[in-house]
Formats: sequence, structure tokens, C-alpha cells
Amino acid sequence: MTRIAGLVALAALVLAIARPGQGEGHGIVIDSTPKHQETVTAPKRLVIRFNSRLEKKLCSVTLVGPQQGAVLLVRQEDDPAPDTLVYPLPALKPGQYRVKWKVLATDGHVTEGVIAFTVAEDTPGK
Repeated sequence: MTRIAGLVALAALVLAIARPGQGEGHGIVIDSTPKHQETVTAPKRLVIRFNSRLEKKLCSVTLVGPQQGAVLLVRQEDDPAPDTLVYPLPALKPGQYRVKWKVLATDGHVTEGVIAFTVAEDTPGK
């Protein structure tokens, strides 16, 4: 019986290591500017806030637009918080854009995703 109990305990330990709690340490977007599926007028910067601290030097964000193709964005060095990334944006023409992000949380988990937004025509006087 002791051997079986030892095997059960070992199996439980392996499962606990292999399957950490849901969402623990994974960089998940909790807010962004522009927001996913939002229509905006020519944003000047992109701000993405995650649920965990990031290894910022190992994170990447690519902007995919209707005319420009893919552009790797360069992070603003004075990001406000350890869980937030800030990127200046080039002048964006009207159309649909996707932000492809890939981040490394400080505990070693890598996550990636997409934020889609639309830039509307700038209407003078509004």
C-alpha cells in the first residue's frame, strides 16, 4: 500500500507542475488603447496593459495595416509600469489594422495575441 500511495503522490506532483492554475503568470491583455474592435481617428500611440509583469526587452509588437504591410514597433523606453507596453505609432491612414503582440511574463510564460482596430476618416469640424 505504501508504494501505491507514493506513486499517487508522485503522479499528483507531476500533474501540478505540468498544469499550473489557469492564467497564472500568463501575460493576458486587460486593457489597450485603441481597444480591440474599436474605431478610432488616427491614434498617436498604442498602449497595452497586461495582468502580469513583463520582461519588456523580450516582448515584440508588430503593426499590420492595409497599405504598409507589417511594421515592427519600437517600444517607448519610459513605459509607465512593469505590466504596460507603450509604442509610438506612425501616421496611420484610414483602414483596418491588427497589432500582433508576443510577450514574456517575468515568470517565463510566453503568450501572444492580436488586437484589431479600425482607423476612420478624419472629418474636419467634428
